[in-house]
Amino acid sequence: MKDMRGFETLEGQGDKAPVCRRDFFTMVGWGGFLAAMAGVGVGSFKFYVPTVLYEPPTTFKIGPPADYGIGVDVRWKTIGQFWLVKEEKGMYALVSICRHLGCTPNWFPDQERFRCPCHGSIYDTAGNVRGGPAPRTLWRAAISLDPIDGQIIVNTSVRQDPDPKSIEGIAVYVDPEPRKVAPYYINL
Repeated sequence: MKDMRGFETLEGQGDKAPVCRRDFFTMVGWGGFLAAMAGVGVGSFKFYVPTVLYEPPTTFKIGPPADYGIGVDVRWKTIGQFWLVKEEKGMYALVSICRHLGCTPNWFPDQERFRCPCHGSIYDTAGNVRGGPAPRTLWRAAISLDPIDGQIIVNTSVRQDPDPKSIEGIAVYVDPEPRKVAPYYINL
């Protein structure tokens, strides 16, 4: 038995005829065209959807105040980019980014100074510039106590940046007492 195109139909296949070469290439052509249009559609859709920038966290829950001793604690320098400074009456967090060109200074406990390895800026424990090219003091990060469990919360995206003064003997100075305000200082 022959179909409308003149092909023989096989027994058991009903009206299905084998695909000729022209029909095969027509299907491949349309398939390629539809795939290309689908790609254009996906690309157009992605153009209107904003991409997500995954940045490191800026808020850290770092434990209770009793876990930290008097002085500078450097354990959060690489993870959170801050140092925790505990005094007799309170504590604060200094952001560990040099104000000259954004390098990461190191803490030298024997000198009680932060020193930038790249360009030589020197900071004291209050964040004041004691030497070098840095034009401003170190930022203080927002710090608070969680009212539920009493742990310290440090938010490095909220920063205190007061206007410094130049004083002889100290390159750039900000009086530390007015800096001891919430949310940049915790009274203990």
